[in-house]
Amino acid sequence: MYDFDTLLNRKGSDSYKWDGLSKEYGDPDLMPFWVADMDFKPLPDLDEALRARTVDATYGYTFAGADYYRSITGWYGRRHGLAVSPEEIVNVPGVLTGLHMTLAALAKPGDRIIINTPVYPPFFKLGEDGRYTVLQSPLKEAAGRYYLDFTDLEEKMKKGARFYVLCSPHNPSGRIWSREELLELVALCRRYGVILLSDEIHGDLAMPGQIHHPLLSLSEEARKVSIVASAPSKTFNCAGLKSSFLIIPDEEMRRKVRRKIESYHIDIDLFGLLAAKVVFEKGDRWLDELMRYLQDNALAMKDFIQARLPGVKAYMPDASYLFWLDCRGTNLSQEELVRRLKTEGRLALNDGVLFGPEGTGYVRFNFGTPRSYLEKGFEGLERALGTASIQASPAAAGA
Repeated sequence: MYDFDTLLNRKGSDSYKWDGLSKEYGDPDLMPFWVADMDFKPLPDLDEALRARTVDATYGYTFAGADYYRSITGWYGRRHGLAVSPEEIVNVPGVLTGLHMTLAALAKPGDRIIINTPVYPPFFKLGEDGRYTVLQSPLKEAAGRYYLDFTDLEEKMKKGARFYVLCSPHNPSGRIWSREELLELVALCRRYGVILLSDEIHGDLAMPGQIHHPLLSLSEEARKVSIVASAPSKTFNCAGLKSSFLIIPDEEMRRKVRRKIESYHIDIDLFGLLAAKVVFEKGDRWLDELMRYLQDNALAMKDFIQARLPGVKAYMPDASYLFWLDCRGTNLSQEELVRRLKTEGRLALNDGVLFGPEGTGYVRFNFGTPRSYLEKGFEGLERALGTASIQASPAAAGA
Protein backbone atom coordinates (compact mmCIF):
# COMPACT_ATOMS: atom_id res chain seq x y z
CA MET A 1 0.00 0.00 0.00
CA TYR A 2 1.54 3.29 -1.12
CA ASP A 3 0.93 6.68 0.46
CA PHE A 4 -0.98 9.09 -1.78
CA ASP A 5 -2.56 11.02 1.10
CA THR A 6 0.49 12.95 2.32
CA LEU A 7 0.91 16.40 0.79
CA LEU A 8 4.60 17.07 0.25
CA ASN A 9 5.94 20.49 1.18
CA ARG A 10 7.42 21.52 -2.15
CA LYS A 11 7.76 25.23 -1.46
CA GLY A 12 11.32 26.49 -1.53
CA SER A 13 12.50 23.62 -3.72
CA ASP A 14 12.32 25.61 -6.97
CA SER A 15 9.21 23.62 -7.84
CA TYR A 16 7.74 25.15 -10.97
CA LYS A 17 4.22 24.26 -9.83
CA TRP A 18 4.56 25.82 -6.37
CA ASP A 19 7.43 28.32 -6.50
CA GLY A 20 6.53 29.50 -9.99
CA LEU A 21 3.25 31.03 -8.81
CA SER A 22 4.78 34.48 -8.32
CA LYS A 23 6.19 34.53 -11.82
CA GLU A 24 3.18 33.05 -13.61
CA TYR A 25 0.30 34.45 -11.55
CA GLY A 26 1.82 37.29 -9.56
CA ASP A 27 0.70 35.72 -6.30
CA PRO A 28 2.73 33.13 -4.35
CA ASP A 29 -0.18 32.19 -2.08
CA LEU A 30 -2.57 30.72 -4.63
CA MET A 31 -3.42 27.02 -4.50
CA PRO A 32 -1.65 25.43 -7.48
CA PHE A 33 -3.87 23.17 -9.56
CA TRP A 34 -2.29 24.09 -12.88
CA VAL A 35 0.87 22.59 -14.40
CA ALA A 36 0.65 18.82 -15.03
CA ASP A 37 2.80 17.77 -12.08
CA MET A 38 1.42 15.59 -9.25
CA ASP A 39 1.95 16.25 -5.54
CA PHE A 40 2.37 12.63 -4.43
CA LYS A 41 5.38 10.94 -2.91
CA PRO A 42 7.31 9.21 -5.71
CA LEU A 43 7.83 5.50 -6.09
CA PRO A 44 9.94 4.53 -3.03
CA ASP A 45 12.25 2.41 -5.19
CA LEU A 46 13.12 5.52 -7.17
CA ASP A 47 14.10 7.44 -4.05
CA GLU A 48 16.21 4.54 -2.84
CA ALA A 49 17.98 4.10 -6.17
CA LEU A 50 18.83 7.78 -6.51
CA ARG A 51 20.16 7.98 -2.95
CA ALA A 52 22.22 4.82 -3.41
CA ARG A 53 23.74 6.21 -6.61
CA THR A 54 25.25 9.13 -4.66
CA VAL A 55 27.10 6.97 -2.11
CA ASP A 56 30.82 6.75 -2.93
CA ALA A 57 29.82 7.67 -6.47
CA THR A 58 31.49 9.29 -9.43
CA TYR A 59 29.64 11.42 -11.93
CA GLY A 60 31.60 11.01 -15.13
CA TYR A 61 30.41 10.28 -18.64
CA THR A 62 27.79 7.56 -18.83
CA PHE A 63 25.67 5.76 -21.42
CA ALA A 64 22.37 3.91 -21.70
CA GLY A 65 23.10 0.27 -20.97
CA ALA A 66 21.25 -2.82 -22.11
CA ASP A 67 19.27 -2.97 -18.85
CA TYR A 68 17.91 0.53 -19.50
CA TYR A 69 16.56 -0.51 -22.91
CA ARG A 70 15.18 -3.76 -21.48
CA SER A 71 13.24 -1.77 -18.90
CA ILE A 72 11.45 0.20 -21.65
CA THR A 73 10.79 -2.79 -23.91
CA GLY A 74 9.60 -4.82 -20.92
CA TRP A 75 7.25 -2.04 -19.84
CA TYR A 76 5.65 -1.75 -23.26
CA GLY A 77 5.29 -5.50 -23.50
CA ARG A 78 3.65 -5.83 -20.05
CA ARG A 79 1.51 -2.70 -20.00
CA HIS A 80 0.55 -2.28 -23.65
CA GLY A 81 1.17 -5.60 -25.41
CA LEU A 82 3.55 -3.82 -27.78
CA ALA A 83 6.81 -5.32 -28.95
CA VAL A 84 9.51 -2.63 -29.10
CA SER A 85 13.09 -3.43 -30.03
CA PRO A 86 15.96 -1.57 -28.33
CA GLU A 87 17.20 -0.41 -31.74
CA GLU A 88 13.98 1.56 -32.28
CA ILE A 89 14.51 3.70 -29.15
CA VAL A 90 16.16 7.11 -29.47
CA ASN A 91 16.83 8.94 -26.21
CA VAL A 92 16.04 12.63 -25.66
CA PRO A 93 15.84 14.81 -22.52
CA GLY A 94 12.17 15.68 -23.11
CA VAL A 95 9.23 14.84 -25.32
CA LEU A 96 9.07 18.37 -26.73
CA THR A 97 12.80 18.24 -27.42
CA GLY A 98 12.20 15.01 -29.29
CA LEU A 99 9.40 16.48 -31.39
CA HIS A 100 11.45 19.56 -32.30
CA MET A 101 14.52 17.46 -33.12
CA THR A 102 12.41 15.16 -35.29
CA LEU A 103 11.13 18.11 -37.28
CA ALA A 104 14.66 19.53 -37.54
CA ALA A 105 15.79 16.21 -39.00
CA LEU A 106 12.89 15.46 -41.34
CA ALA A 107 11.14 18.73 -42.23
CA LYS A 108 12.05 21.40 -44.77
CA PRO A 109 11.49 25.15 -44.36
CA GLY A 110 7.89 25.95 -45.19
CA ASP A 111 6.55 22.46 -44.42
CA ARG A 112 3.05 22.37 -42.95
CA ILE A 113 2.30 20.71 -39.61
CA ILE A 114 -1.22 19.81 -38.48
CA ILE A 115 -2.24 20.02 -34.81
CA ASN A 116 -5.67 19.57 -33.24
CA THR A 117 -7.11 22.32 -31.07
CA PRO A 118 -7.68 22.73 -28.19
CA VAL A 119 -4.27 21.26 -27.38
CA TYR A 120 -1.25 21.43 -25.08
CA PRO A 121 0.04 25.02 -25.59
CA PRO A 122 3.67 24.21 -26.62
CA PHE A 123 2.31 22.52 -29.76
CA PHE A 124 1.68 26.00 -31.18
CA LYS A 125 5.45 26.62 -31.07
CA LEU A 126 6.28 23.71 -33.35
CA GLY A 127 6.38 26.20 -36.21
CA GLU A 128 9.85 27.27 -34.96
CA ASP A 129 9.09 30.99 -35.35
CA GLY A 130 8.05 30.75 -38.97
CA ARG A 131 10.34 28.00 -40.19
CA TYR A 132 7.29 25.72 -40.57
CA THR A 133 3.58 26.50 -40.85
CA VAL A 134 1.30 25.16 -38.11
CA LEU A 135 -2.22 24.34 -39.34
CA GLN A 136 -4.93 24.12 -36.69
CA SER A 137 -7.58 21.45 -37.17
CA PRO A 138 -10.22 22.05 -34.48
CA LEU A 139 -11.64 18.99 -32.81
CA LYS A 140 -15.39 18.44 -32.91
CA GLU A 141 -17.06 18.50 -29.50
CA ALA A 142 -20.29 16.78 -28.51
CA ALA A 143 -21.53 16.41 -24.93
CA GLY A 144 -18.09 17.08 -23.54
CA ARG A 145 -16.33 14.55 -25.74
CA TYR A 146 -13.90 15.47 -28.50
CA TYR A 147 -13.61 13.84 -31.91
CA LEU A 148 -11.20 14.16 -34.82
CA ASP A 149 -12.60 16.02 -37.82
CA PHE A 150 -11.48 13.71 -40.62
CA THR A 151 -12.99 15.88 -43.34
CA ASP A 152 -10.94 18.87 -42.21
CA LEU A 153 -7.83 16.74 -41.75
CA GLU A 154 -8.09 15.34 -45.27
CA GLU A 155 -8.52 18.83 -46.73
CA LYS A 156 -5.35 20.00 -45.01
CA MET A 157 -3.46 16.91 -46.15
CA LYS A 158 -4.64 17.41 -49.73
CA LYS A 159 -3.21 20.93 -49.59
CA GLY A 160 0.24 19.63 -48.76
CA ALA A 161 0.54 19.16 -45.01
CA ARG A 162 3.55 16.92 -44.45
CA PHE A 163 3.44 16.30 -40.68
CA TYR A 164 0.70 15.68 -38.15
CA VAL A 165 1.45 15.98 -34.43
CA LEU A 166 -1.13 14.06 -32.41
CA CYS A 167 -1.66 14.31 -28.65
CA SER A 168 -2.62 10.79 -27.55
CA PRO A 169 -4.24 10.64 -25.02
CA HIS A 170 -5.45 14.15 -25.63
CA ASN A 171 -4.35 17.01 -23.40
CA PRO A 172 -6.38 18.89 -22.08
CA SER A 173 -9.54 16.75 -22.38
CA GLY A 174 -8.09 13.37 -21.38
CA ARG A 175 -9.71 11.71 -24.39
CA ILE A 176 -8.31 8.33 -25.44
CA TRP A 177 -8.62 7.96 -29.21
CA SER A 178 -10.30 4.71 -30.22
CA ARG A 179 -8.52 2.07 -32.24
CA GLU A 180 -10.89 2.75 -35.14
CA GLU A 181 -10.14 6.49 -35.11
CA LEU A 182 -6.40 5.88 -35.06
CA LEU A 183 -6.59 3.36 -37.90
CA GLU A 184 -8.53 5.87 -40.01
CA LEU A 185 -5.92 8.50 -39.17
CA VAL A 186 -3.08 6.19 -40.21
CA ALA A 187 -4.86 5.43 -43.48
CA LEU A 188 -5.15 9.15 -44.23
CA CYS A 189 -1.50 9.74 -43.47
CA ARG A 190 -0.46 6.84 -45.69
CA ARG A 191 -2.65 8.12 -48.52
CA TYR A 192 -1.17 11.61 -48.50
CA GLY A 193 2.40 10.86 -47.44
CA VAL A 194 2.08 12.52 -44.01
CA ILE A 195 4.46 11.62 -41.17
CA LEU A 196 2.52 11.10 -37.93
CA LEU A 197 4.20 12.17 -34.67
CA SER A 198 2.35 10.93 -31.60
CA ASP A 199 2.97 12.48 -28.18
CA GLU A 200 1.97 9.64 -25.84
CA ILE A 201 3.38 11.01 -22.59
CA HIS A 202 0.01 10.45 -20.83
CA GLY A 203 -0.41 6.97 -22.32
CA ASP A 204 0.33 5.05 -19.12
CA LEU A 205 -2.31 7.01 -17.19
CA ALA A 206 -5.46 5.39 -18.59
CA MET A 207 -8.23 5.28 -16.00
CA PRO A 208 -9.22 1.82 -14.72
CA GLY A 209 -11.37 0.19 -17.38
CA GLN A 210 -9.93 2.35 -20.18
CA ILE A 211 -7.31 1.24 -22.71
CA HIS A 212 -4.76 3.48 -24.40
CA HIS A 213 -3.79 2.31 -27.89
CA PRO A 214 -0.14 3.06 -28.67
CA LEU A 215 0.00 4.13 -32.28
CA LEU A 216 2.68 1.56 -33.08
CA SER A 217 0.48 -1.27 -31.83
CA LEU A 218 -2.14 -0.77 -34.53
CA SER A 219 -0.63 -2.23 -37.69
CA GLU A 220 2.45 -2.51 -39.83
CA GLU A 221 1.11 0.44 -41.82
CA ALA A 222 1.14 2.56 -38.66
CA ARG A 223 4.75 1.61 -37.99
CA LYS A 224 5.76 2.85 -41.45
CA VAL A 225 4.45 6.39 -40.97
CA SER A 226 4.63 6.95 -37.21
CA ILE A 227 7.04 8.13 -34.56
CA VAL A 228 6.04 7.95 -30.89
CA ALA A 229 7.38 10.24 -28.18
CA SER A 230 6.99 9.30 -24.53
CA ALA A 231 8.58 9.40 -21.08
CA PRO A 232 8.16 8.20 -17.51
CA SER A 233 7.81 11.80 -16.33
CA LYS A 234 4.00 12.18 -16.17
CA THR A 235 3.41 8.60 -15.09
CA PHE A 236 5.88 8.62 -12.20
CA ASN A 237 6.05 12.36 -11.53
CA CYS A 238 9.76 12.67 -12.27
CA ALA A 239 9.81 15.39 -14.94
CA GLY A 240 12.77 17.09 -13.27
CA LEU A 241 14.96 14.09 -14.09
CA LYS A 242 14.69 14.73 -17.84
CA SER A 243 14.33 11.25 -19.27
CA SER A 244 12.34 10.75 -22.48
CA PHE A 245 12.56 8.78 -25.69
CA LEU A 246 11.32 8.41 -29.23
CA ILE A 247 10.30 5.08 -30.76
CA ILE A 248 11.02 5.12 -34.49
CA PRO A 249 10.43 1.82 -36.33
CA ASP A 250 11.37 3.14 -39.78
CA GLU A 251 15.12 2.75 -40.16
CA GLU A 252 15.69 5.69 -42.50
CA MET A 253 13.73 8.16 -40.36
CA ARG A 254 15.46 6.83 -37.26
CA ARG A 255 18.90 7.32 -38.80
CA LYS A 256 18.14 10.93 -39.70
CA VAL A 257 16.65 11.81 -36.33
CA ARG A 258 19.43 10.13 -34.38
CA ARG A 259 22.05 11.94 -36.45
CA LYS A 260 20.39 15.32 -35.82
CA ILE A 261 20.18 14.69 -32.07
CA GLU A 262 23.78 13.58 -31.91
CA SER A 263 24.87 16.70 -33.81
CA TYR A 264 23.54 18.79 -30.92
CA HIS A 265 25.11 16.47 -28.30
CA ILE A 266 21.73 16.08 -26.62
CA ASP A 267 21.37 13.15 -24.22
CA ILE A 268 19.94 11.97 -20.90
CA ASP A 269 22.10 12.31 -17.79
CA LEU A 270 22.95 9.42 -15.49
CA PHE A 271 20.11 10.17 -13.03
CA GLY A 272 17.55 10.32 -15.83
CA LEU A 273 18.72 6.97 -17.17
CA LEU A 274 18.61 5.44 -13.69
CA ALA A 275 15.14 6.87 -12.98
CA ALA A 276 13.65 5.45 -16.18
CA LYS A 277 15.17 2.04 -15.54
CA VAL A 278 13.89 1.84 -11.95
CA VAL A 279 10.32 3.03 -12.53
CA PHE A 280 9.81 0.87 -15.61
CA GLU A 281 11.18 -2.19 -13.80
CA LYS A 282 9.47 -1.69 -10.43
CA GLY A 283 6.57 0.72 -10.89
CA ASP A 284 3.66 -1.52 -11.94
CA ARG A 285 1.94 -1.86 -8.56
CA TRP A 286 2.55 1.80 -7.66
CA LEU A 287 0.93 2.90 -10.91
CA ASP A 288 -2.05 0.60 -10.46
CA GLU A 289 -2.69 2.05 -7.00
CA LEU A 290 -2.14 5.59 -8.27
CA MET A 291 -4.76 5.17 -10.97
CA ARG A 292 -7.36 3.91 -8.49
CA TYR A 293 -6.63 6.93 -6.30
CA LEU A 294 -6.86 9.32 -9.26
CA GLN A 295 -10.12 7.75 -10.38
CA ASP A 296 -11.58 8.27 -6.89
CA ASN A 297 -10.39 11.89 -6.96
CA ALA A 298 -11.96 12.44 -10.37
CA LEU A 299 -15.28 10.92 -9.35
CA ALA A 300 -15.36 13.01 -6.18
CA MET A 301 -14.65 16.15 -8.18
CA LYS A 302 -17.26 15.33 -10.80
CA ASP A 303 -19.88 14.72 -8.10
CA PHE A 304 -18.97 17.94 -6.30
CA ILE A 305 -19.27 20.02 -9.46
CA GLN A 306 -22.59 18.47 -10.41
CA ALA A 307 -23.99 19.13 -6.95
CA ARG A 308 -22.57 22.58 -6.21
CA LEU A 309 -21.61 24.31 -9.47
CA PRO A 310 -24.59 24.25 -11.87
CA GLY A 311 -22.82 26.55 -14.32
CA VAL A 312 -19.85 24.19 -14.73
CA LYS A 313 -19.67 20.86 -16.52
CA ALA A 314 -17.01 18.27 -15.74
CA TYR A 315 -16.66 15.19 -17.92
CA MET A 316 -14.62 12.24 -16.72
CA PRO A 317 -11.29 12.01 -18.56
CA ASP A 318 -10.35 8.67 -20.08
CA ALA A 319 -6.76 9.23 -18.98
CA SER A 320 -4.45 11.42 -16.89
CA TYR A 321 -5.17 13.68 -13.90
CA LEU A 322 -6.52 16.77 -15.64
CA PHE A 323 -10.11 18.03 -15.76
CA TRP A 324 -11.11 20.21 -18.71
CA LEU A 325 -13.83 22.24 -17.02
CA ASP A 326 -16.56 23.72 -19.22
CA CYS A 327 -17.54 26.97 -17.48
CA ARG A 328 -19.60 28.44 -20.28
CA GLY A 329 -22.77 27.96 -18.25
CA THR A 330 -21.62 30.56 -15.76
CA ASN A 331 -22.11 33.26 -18.42
CA LEU A 332 -18.87 34.89 -17.31
CA SER A 333 -16.43 36.35 -19.79
CA GLN A 334 -13.12 34.51 -19.98
CA GLU A 335 -11.40 37.43 -18.29
CA GLU A 336 -13.91 37.49 -15.45
CA LEU A 337 -13.83 33.69 -15.13
CA VAL A 338 -10.07 33.65 -14.70
CA ARG A 339 -10.14 36.67 -12.39
CA ARG A 340 -12.74 35.14 -10.07
CA LEU A 341 -10.91 31.84 -9.86
CA LYS A 342 -7.77 33.70 -8.84
CA THR A 343 -9.12 36.41 -6.54
CA GLU A 344 -12.19 34.74 -5.05
CA GLY A 345 -11.20 31.09 -5.32
CA ARG A 346 -7.48 31.66 -4.65
CA LEU A 347 -6.80 29.08 -7.34
CA ALA A 348 -4.09 28.87 -9.98
CA LEU A 349 -5.64 27.06 -12.95
CA ASN A 350 -4.71 26.95 -16.64
CA ASP A 351 -6.64 29.48 -18.71
CA GLY A 352 -8.47 27.61 -21.47
CA VAL A 353 -7.58 30.12 -24.20
CA LEU A 354 -3.93 29.05 -23.91
CA PHE A 355 -5.00 25.79 -25.57
CA GLY A 356 -6.44 27.58 -28.58
CA PRO A 357 -9.56 29.65 -29.36
CA GLU A 358 -11.72 26.58 -28.70
CA GLY A 359 -10.67 26.86 -25.06
CA THR A 360 -12.73 29.99 -24.47
CA GLY A 361 -15.06 29.29 -21.53
CA TYR A 362 -12.80 26.54 -20.18
CA VAL A 363 -10.10 26.09 -17.56
CA ARG A 364 -7.87 23.10 -16.86
CA PHE A 365 -7.71 21.71 -13.32
CA ASN A 366 -5.04 19.26 -12.08
CA PHE A 367 -6.54 16.79 -9.59
CA GLY A 368 -3.30 14.82 -9.11
CA THR A 369 -3.00 15.77 -5.46
CA PRO A 370 -3.95 14.29 -2.05
CA ARG A 371 -7.69 14.28 -1.42
CA SER A 372 -7.47 16.61 1.57
CA TYR A 373 -5.84 19.29 -0.58
CA LEU A 374 -8.16 18.62 -3.51
CA GLU A 375 -11.10 19.38 -1.22
CA LYS A 376 -9.59 22.79 -0.51
CA GLY A 377 -9.66 23.26 -4.26
CA PHE A 378 -13.35 22.36 -4.24
CA GLU A 379 -13.95 25.11 -1.70
CA GLY A 380 -12.11 27.57 -3.92
CA LEU A 381 -14.20 26.60 -6.94
CA GLU A 382 -17.39 27.16 -4.98
CA ARG A 383 -16.24 30.56 -3.72
CA ALA A 384 -15.49 31.61 -7.27
CA LEU A 385 -18.19 29.88 -9.30
CA GLY A 386 -20.94 28.87 -6.90
CA THR A 387 -24.42 30.16 -7.73
CA ALA A 388 -24.46 32.73 -4.94
CA SER A 389 -20.99 33.97 -5.84
CA ILE A 390 -21.80 34.43 -9.52
CA GLN A 391 -25.13 36.15 -8.80
CA ALA A 392 -23.24 38.64 -6.63
CA SER A 393 -20.67 39.32 -9.36
CA PRO A 394 -21.00 42.78 -10.94
CA ALA A 395 -19.96 41.31 -14.29
CA ALA A 396 -22.67 38.65 -14.10
CA ALA A 397 -25.27 41.18 -12.98
CA GLY A 398 -24.54 43.30 -16.04
CA ALA A 399 -24.62 40.36 -18.44
